[in-house]
Amino acid sequence: MKIALSQNQEQVLGKLDIEPNPVSFKILLTSLKTILECSQNKKVESLRTWNEPLLSSLWKLDKDEIDLINSELLQSNLDIDDCQFQVQKLLSQDKRKRFAAYYTIDQGTHFMAAMANEFLSRLNKDKIVLADPFLGSGRTLTAAIQKIGIGKIGKVWGVEPLFLPALVAYASLLRVLGGRRDLITVMNGDAFEIVPQLLSPLFQPRIPKADVILTNPPFTRWETLEERYRNYLIKVIGGLGYERYVTRKSISLQTLAMFLSDYMLNVSGLIVSVLPASTFYTIYGEGYKSLLRNNYDVLAILECSSRSSFSEDSGFKEIIIVAKNEEKSNRLTVFTKLNDNASETAMLVMGRCEPNNTVNLFNIHRLPRFLDINWVALFGENKIRNMIVDIFEQGLRNGTLGYWKDVLGHKSIIRGVEMYGPNFFFIPNKYWKIKKENDESVEIENARDKVSLNLKRDFLQKTLRKPSLYDRIITVAVDSYMLAIPPADLDSLPKDLQYYVEFGIKTGTAKPAIGAYGKHWYSHVYNQMSVKKPFGHVFIPDKVDLAFKRRGVFANYSEEKLAASKNFYIIKDESIAKLFVGWFNCTFFISTLILLGRKISGTWTRFLENDYIELPVINANVLGQEATSRISDSLDNMLSEPLPPLWKQLNKEYRHQIDLTIFEAMKIKEPKAVVEKLHQILLNHPFNN
Repeated sequence: MKIALSQNQEQVLGKLDIEPNPVSFKILLTSLKTILECSQNKKVESLRTWNEPLLSSLWKLDKDEIDLINSELLQSNLDIDDCQFQVQKLLSQDKRKRFAAYYTIDQGTHFMAAMANEFLSRLNKDKIVLADPFLGSGRTLTAAIQKIGIGKIGKVWGVEPLFLPALVAYASLLRVLGGRRDLITVMNGDAFEIVPQLLSPLFQPRIPKADVILTNPPFTRWETLEERYRNYLIKVIGGLGYERYVTRKSISLQTLAMFLSDYMLNVSGLIVSVLPASTFYTIYGEGYKSLLRNNYDVLAILECSSRSSFSEDSGFKEIIIVAKNEEKSNRLTVFTKLNDNASETAMLVMGRCEPNNTVNLFNIHRLPRFLDINWVALFGENKIRNMIVDIFEQGLRNGTLGYWKDVLGHKSIIRGVEMYGPNFFFIPNKYWKIKKENDESVEIENARDKVSLNLKRDFLQKTLRKPSLYDRIITVAVDSYMLAIPPADLDSLPKDLQYYVEFGIKTGTAKPAIGAYGKHWYSHVYNQMSVKKPFGHVFIPDKVDLAFKRRGVFANYSEEKLAASKNFYIIKDESIAKLFVGWFNCTFFISTLILLGRKISGTWTRFLENDYIELPVINANVLGQEATSRISDSLDNMLSEPLPPLWKQLNKEYRHQIDLTIFEAMKIKEPKAVVEKLHQILLNHPFNN
């Protein structure tokens, strides 16, 4: 039976901005009880003399409310360790999303503690400053203090935006430090606001920089943050001296968090942080990777051995990075899975034990450009990686292979059209089907009331709609249109088109566009087509299931110049379209995607323009007409036939032939043997099951 809060208890929680929940109230009582036990006081009001900023929130309560807490202190049967874990479970989904509050699992906290201890054993200091700018309930720092020992702690501090977790963290730290409140500072608020104020060089810093930072920063989609707050964050981080590393307006929150952490860290200090793996394979993390290469010795990047995430309830793939703040070195970075023996892994990272065969060592300062796209590809035994590196190096030496940006230029690829309201702008759609067509117009009919309209082709553009419609055949048969209406007043448009627009308003299919674009909302597709000119003959998807369970082709082709939706990228070089259709559908390129693709969920990968232009492409400029023609001819056997999923093609002659022809054109040594070996590796790949 659930115990409900009393009205007075609910009022107390409300004043402290704590979610009204019986467990929340118990956690509040346990935290205060722990603090009082450490101070040898029995009444909450005695804490006023501490002049502790975190506790100032308590003085929002009136005397009766303080008395209520005092009267119930002894009723809490929770332990503060339990509170550290339970407090994260109480957050509503809305608050968890807003604050990106995901706490580190035990395997992660144990390793961080072991890493701090191992680092301290090599540091020429008697005492260290330990910090976490994104503190949560303090589990990481308390674990580290227990491992290091109280005698080696000079100061421990952290920042937490939510009051109750901050109070739990303070109580936990106070207990583990034997009541030494002079060693602890916990601040309740936004780290991006508080840390720059505390460490400002314009004033006497009010807190020491950290020797060791152990953290799990917030990460959430940049677009979900309010625009004003996004602008504020970029301004703050720019003001701290990281402007050159903010390479895009759309940047990841965790990247900014790591810049803030860098600002907090002493020279030769250590940072150990949980981060989403996407930090190391998206353009949003490029600035942070540059900072690491310039200012850090990256000791290790670790995967979780038991699951994909190091955070409770997180759906992201995550890693832990271990890096020392000092000038870059030629030291090799350890890439491995974190096993259950945290101390052993920490010793491995610090070079105190020999790596085993599950450990990869890479110099991140000398990675080939294509491997630098995705550091997560550097984990584990990877036969595809080894083979791709070998083929790529041969192609680069021969000049037959190059980076997309160098061979085709960054303007060679463009994303398709983004539109708001598919059941309005795409024809056919939920309400309208195509009845018949001629050279001048397309007649559409409403399935419900049989109304027919004639729409002039001037307002229609043949468009690829979504990749799943064309995932079995290279040459597309496109029977859908996108409505592209010039920015004119509605009453000046043809009557049938006016009717269609008014129908869209009435049924709500146009609502997304109306909300986004105002008066001439129906023209936003036309405007994009006029400016972007998203037309071409070769189309590649923006995301793909790397398991290729259904997909038989990667790139699509049309002899007719077509547009495409935002689910596609369009290759703008028309002169050698068939050559590039062959390239994007060859097994080597698809293997590169499997290796370097950044997973967004399960086996799905997404590429942006900036990702694609760092990938390898065949260099048409040096192949010669004969080699280009052979590739085109070998592709003809695949162009118009429905193809099974990739794995079922590996024993087919047409797949063997296109791959062999491309490797011969690239002047790869023993091309036939290379094709067979690559196919065999893929046949044994985990995706093929």
